[in-house]
Amino acid sequence: MDAVALVRNYATKLTLLTKKQRVIFDLLSNGMMVKDIAKHLKLAEITVKVVKARVMVILDVANLQEMAVISKCNSCTYLKQHL
Repeated sequence: MDAVALVRNYATKLTLLTKKQRVIFDLLSNGMMVKDIAKHLKLAEITVKVVKARVMVILDVANLQEMAVISKCNSCTYLKQHL
């Protein structure tokens, strides 16, 4: 798969994320820790962990490094607006 097709594939997968999933994806892929995300969003840590696991399934990634690569291919607007 060439780079353009790969980016389009990830962009399509990102549209499948809910708003909460997208926010947590953006924060995780920019290096924020689960406990800090939970505190920032006023959620339980387990909630963030569950959402993180679901996002990883939807995006078909094995680790946070792969999530970070996807985020660099697409704009992450939550951080610009809220942090």
